[in-house]
Amino acid sequence: MHEQLVAERGMTRGPYFTLFVLFCSQMFAIGTIAYGFGLLAKPIASEFSLSRADMNIGLMTLILGMAIFSPLIGRALDRLPGRVILSAGAVLFGVGCLAIALSASLGAMIFAAFFLVAFGGAALGPLTGSTLTARVFSENRGRALGIVSVSTSVGGMLLLPVMAWIVEGHGWRAAIGAVGLAVLVLIGGLGWLVRTGPAEQDGLAADAAPAPQWTAGACLRTVDFWAIALSIGLVMAVDQALLVSLIPYGTDRGFSLQSATLVVSLISGMAIAGKLAVGTLADRVDPRWLFLGIIVLTAAFLLLLTFDPGYPTLIGAAAVVGIGFGGTMPLWATFIARHFGTSSFGTVMGLMVPLQMPLNLIAISYVGHAYDRSGSYHPAYFICLAVLLVALLAVLPLRRVPAR
Repeated sequence: MHEQLVAERGMTRGPYFTLFVLFCSQMFAIGTIAYGFGLLAKPIASEFSLSRADMNIGLMTLILGMAIFSPLIGRALDRLPGRVILSAGAVLFGVGCLAIALSASLGAMIFAAFFLVAFGGAALGPLTGSTLTARVFSENRGRALGIVSVSTSVGGMLLLPVMAWIVEGHGWRAAIGAVGLAVLVLIGGLGWLVRTGPAEQDGLAADAAPAPQWTAGACLRTVDFWAIALSIGLVMAVDQALLVSLIPYGTDRGFSLQSATLVVSLISGMAIAGKLAVGTLADRVDPRWLFLGIIVLTAAFLLLLTFDPGYPTLIGAAAVVGIGFGGTMPLWATFIARHFGTSSFGTVMGLMVPLQMPLNLIAISYVGHAYDRSGSYHPAYFICLAVLLVALLAVLPLRRVPAR
């Protein structure tokens, strides 16, 4: 009787506590990686005499590492309790950030970024957040996925100004060290309190009917798998190219560091509304139409940047495009949950990440090289417009599947 009561209470409170911890994990880890790299780019490049393209190698190292480790983490999520993944990820990420902050060698920094920060970031990021959220929420799953994906935007909106203040007052090393310490202590502790088991324990209960187990081979032979991976991957690559270039773009045009940072913070802030809205709508509207809307918003923003708008116009456009930025992640998770179920969610998403990785690396590398060659980000932004068109074409073969 006591065990039954505990189980019932766990079903009542457990999912929301899990959602809270996953929210905090992505807010600190992924929010700072995605939105904070552009803030750190100039001071690090100045200290080590690096070009813009060379500086972007740091972000490319993080993305490459997260992509390589994602299939391993995805499989582990389908087999191990969530608290193991979260706590281990917090330790790796926190120790890695502290190692970078204390290191004077570029080689040691890259090593820590790849083997510690990237591995930890993948364990704390959207792969784990989406997998565990989709698994513990059967009703209003899209809304829950939208809420957990909001965390990266909150990280950009709240933590980025704090990081900028630390950079200006104490240097970039202090900013990275502070992030690492916060993740190590806060997420490492909270993560161990999460009570979600592997897929065979609690994943099947989330679906109305048991979903088939998907293997890597079966996924790679499925058109829907490639349509989701390619279309989402291309949009995320464009988003990453924008995030890594917007702060330098703003300061190059004469805006202060704080003003340029505010543009990215506003995008991340409005992405909160976008993630919640898109996540909620994904429970009721065909996700393919929502994906089209995201592409339109991003394309309009890219086109505007090529005209070098004034700061008030840039701020207004950033507020609008943030909605599109926010919707991509909950749509990706919704597509996977609908087409592949939740019992294999970690495996499917984990397999998609390394396939999308080259797109992100190419986008980050190209935007830096385009600037170094021309002294402007305009050529890269025009190419990004073409990439969005390809993303739109890639989603067309995706079948319409009703919510499970």
